[in-house]
Amino acid sequence: MVSSFSEKTLLSDDEYDIEIPAGIASDAYYDSQLSPMRAAIRRFLLPFVRSETPILHAMQLKVRHPVLDVYFTMTAFSGNHTFFMIALPVLFWFGFSEIARGFTLIAAMGVYWAGFFKDYLCLPRPLSPPIVRLSRSKSTCLEYGFPSSHSTNAVSVALFLYCHLLTTDPASWSPYTRELSILGLIIYAISIVYGRLYCGMHSITDCVGGSIIGISIWAVQWTFRHTIEYYMVSPIWWVPPLVIATGILMVSIIPDPVDDCPCFDDCVAFIAVIMGLIPASIHFASTSYSSNYPVAATIPYSTDLGVVKSVLRLVFGVGTLFVWRLMAKKLLYVLLPPVYKLFSLPYRPHFIPASTYNTLSTYPIGKVPSVIDLPSMSGNAEIVGLQSAMDVHEKYSLQAAAAEANAQAGVRARKGHTSPHEEFNMEEKSPLLDHHHYHQHRPHRDSSVASNDSTLCGDSDSGHGNGYMVREKDGAFVSRFEDEAEALLRVERMHPPKSRFDVDIVSKLVVYAGIGALAVDGIPILFELVGLGAPTVRF
Repeated sequence: MVSSFSEKTLLSDDEYDIEIPAGIASDAYYDSQLSPMRAAIRRFLLPFVRSETPILHAMQLKVRHPVLDVYFTMTAFSGNHTFFMIALPVLFWFGFSEIARGFTLIAAMGVYWAGFFKDYLCLPRPLSPPIVRLSRSKSTCLEYGFPSSHSTNAVSVALFLYCHLLTTDPASWSPYTRELSILGLIIYAISIVYGRLYCGMHSITDCVGGSIIGISIWAVQWTFRHTIEYYMVSPIWWVPPLVIATGILMVSIIPDPVDDCPCFDDCVAFIAVIMGLIPASIHFASTSYSSNYPVAATIPYSTDLGVVKSVLRLVFGVGTLFVWRLMAKKLLYVLLPPVYKLFSLPYRPHFIPASTYNTLSTYPIGKVPSVIDLPSMSGNAEIVGLQSAMDVHEKYSLQAAAAEANAQAGVRARKGHTSPHEEFNMEEKSPLLDHHHYHQHRPHRDSSVASNDSTLCGDSDSGHGNGYMVREKDGAFVSRFEDEAEALLRVERMHPPKSRFDVDIVSKLVVYAGIGALAVDGIPILFELVGLGAPTVRF
């Protein structure tokens, strides 16, 4: 438990290892870190995000139910990047290559552009408390809020599959099957988008922004789908180098976030998959292992393989990807650090530069693939309190703005220029800072981290956090920044920062490009060699 301000020794800003006093004036921290354009757009959107927090809080109090909690936290899994990284190879290996290529492109662009704008604008999620966040993955809270990547993916994928349903021959469907499939897509999209609001993970503005991006991605992909498909499988020499160069460019222009947001990792992973998938699809189309029916570069599959061989096909394919990732990353962790040191290559903020370490040969690789962090499917998914640096900055920025507004109202009152309406506003508390209603409705917790995966951190029960300038008796202004620093340290203790090395950028590009290439080229050929292949169909 953090002691009160009067009981602790005052520490300097340097001792907190934070570059500038964050939150000592309304939004000053982000304004100082962002370019004028980024800061201006952020200031425009921020009031919308903040004004919706009381609305979402009121909605949670009215509609939350244990059954709905489980439903929306579970369905959220089918709208994130983890689900797509698992589902896409399966589509390829079981004969849906054309849909899988379009699906992969849709998913990659959704993850990339949602992550791009998250890091560009650095907008917070709805503040908790009063919001109760519901998530099976605690790392999700570490990302920025706008736009909602779940909404982007759900809307673009639902529209993509809906259009495919409309363009298929009705005679190929059993009665009502297509109608039920369309209904399922509608339920899927609504569940994901509304579920982000229900779970307190996003504001309405976040979901609208994400949906607009999703519609835009779908519109471009569907309009030019035949042209895109042609260049993804045709033996045109300049397509692979163009795809690789474009991928490197897209990764290089991702803006630097103010906080340690993990969105960049997923952006790199999906762009790398496209960089590997398109050249490999072009190569596979030219081999004798490929079927050209119904489209070129189709991976042969037949139900005649039976259940056992089909399951073995999946296990073998996924296992091959795991082995590739483990071996490739281990090798790159040995080869890349000396190269980075020799050429003093640049690195992104929040990444550890090679100049500070000798080797990564003994560093653990972690989960496989690294982008997949399967959420816990059991236990309570409630997350309450400040979970990231951006949450802390948002809380103290709001407190600073409220203190400034109250000070100005007090000056007007002393001058005798206060109207009855202004007098009422002076006594009002911000709905984002008044937690009395929240504490009346949440269960009592004795510690900062509650049981059943329900996390509580950063509450303002202690009442000593100000985060703005205060006037001492001698008239001097003194920063109350030390309270915000304490909150940042509490958050860091609860979510220790994951080590991210500068070489991870290149290693992710290589590893996930390899995953994309193996999924559509190497593994289908291995299926034939190990007896899990199906007859090719060529005309």
